[in-house]
Amino acid sequence: MKYLLADAIIYDNEDGSLSLKGEASDESQMLTSTANHIFSLLIAHHGMVVDREKFLQEVWDERGLTGSNNSLNQYISILRKLLDNMVPGTTFIVTVPKTGFMLNAEISVQPLSRESVPALPAPERAPRSRPTLAIWLGIATMIVAAICGSYISQKQSPLVTGRYLLTQIDGCPVYTFTPIADVFQKQAVALTRQIKESSGLSCLENSVFYVHIQNTLFYGDKGRLVLSQCSRSSQNTSTCSTNYFYEW
Repeated sequence: MKYLLADAIIYDNEDGSLSLKGEASDESQMLTSTANHIFSLLIAHHGMVVDREKFLQEVWDERGLTGSNNSLNQYISILRKLLDNMVPGTTFIVTVPKTGFMLNAEISVQPLSRESVPALPAPERAPRSRPTLAIWLGIATMIVAAICGSYISQKQSPLVTGRYLLTQIDGCPVYTFTPIADVFQKQAVALTRQIKESSGLSCLENSVFYVHIQNTLFYGDKGRLVLSQCSRSSQNTSTCSTNYFYEW
C-alpha cells in the first residue's frame, strides 16, 4: 500500500521506499526491513501512541529477532533524520515519554491507489542478483590485501589516513576503513568483541585489529563480518590472521 504523507512524501510499505511527490522512482530512499516494519506500524496507528512493547513484539519477536529499547531508539532516530532531510522543519514522529511513539496526528496520511501515485518514468534496470559466495570471497580478499598493505606502510601515529580508530581490545587498537556513525559506535564495539572471542584471535605484541562490519547488522538484520589480527615484525613485514563470518 502507498501513502501520501504531509502532501509531500510517498511511502510504500511493501518495499519500504520513501520519495518526494513527483520524484523519479530511482531517487527513492529505501528503508531497511526493520525500519520499514517500525514505520509501517506508526502509519497503521496514525495519531495513536504505539507502546514500546508492541514495537518489540511485532517488529522483532514475531520475526525471530532480538530487539531492545536501545535498538528501537536508534531506528526512531534514523527515521526522524531521514524524514527531516526530506521535509525540513516538519515533525513526523512524536515521543510519548515512558510509553512509546506516535506518528504526528497533525500530519496528513492519505492512502493512494497504484494508479493515483504521481510518478515519473524510471529507466529500465537489469535484474539485481544476490552476491554469490565467490563474490564475497573476492571482496574479503581485497579487504585483507588492503589491511596488510595499510599495516605495512603505517607509521607510529595512532591514526593513519584511510583508517578510523574504533576502540582498543586488550591494549590492541581496532581500526575500520570507513567511519562508523556515532549512533552505531557501541554496537560496532560489541560486535567486534563478540567476533574476537568467537575467532580466538589474541592481542599480541605489535598487533592491531581491523574489522569490516556490513551495515545491515546495525539495523537488526543478518550481515557479514571480517576481522583481521595483524602483526608487524622488525623487518616491516606483516602477517595477518583473518576470520570471515558470512551469516552473523
